Amino acid sequence: MFTSVIAFFNMFVQGSVYKHMDPHGQGNATAGVLAVSIGMSIAFQLGVMFFVFRVHREFKEQKVKIGDNMQAVKSTAVQMISHHRFLLGWSVISFAADTVGDFTFINLLTNDPMMELGYTLSLYAVSTIILSASLERHWAAKVALENWRAFRAYTKLMHLKVRVAQARQEEK
Repeated sequence: MFTSVIAFFNMFVQGSVYKHMDPHGQGNATAGVLAVSIGMSIAFQLGVMFFVFRVHREFKEQKVKIGDNMQAVKSTAVQMISHHRFLLGWSVISFAADTVGDFTFINLLTNDPMMELGYTLSLYAVSTIILSASLERHWAAKVALENWRAFRAYTKLMHLKVRVAQARQEEK
């Protein structure tokens, strides 16, 4: 995400509108440009993460239903295209914007095609797949914590009911 912020910010400040501002105007516009760059980066990265998370979840569901990996992949593709058109559209836009941001960032540093390819592949692996897996585990941990809290509350309630029943028995 930080690379996309830097890339989008650089695209803004290299643009003709920003260059034609006087130094005072550029100074005033910098905070706004940075805020817009951060907002764009967050929006596009979320689109990529939602898509990866959704595909991962859909694949798990299809694998449980079907069992065969290749059939599950085919069924997941059909499900994603036919039932989630808006998410798919936003994901395509997000992947494209994220790629533009990544290439802009790496081109600020190098022009070597192998470095660009290696950077892009490693960045996609880290920023989408690993982050999606960690978000899924975080979500599962939150669910487990809520279940544990509910169990504790239920246990306390049952202890109170037992005490009340024991007190009633002692009164009789």
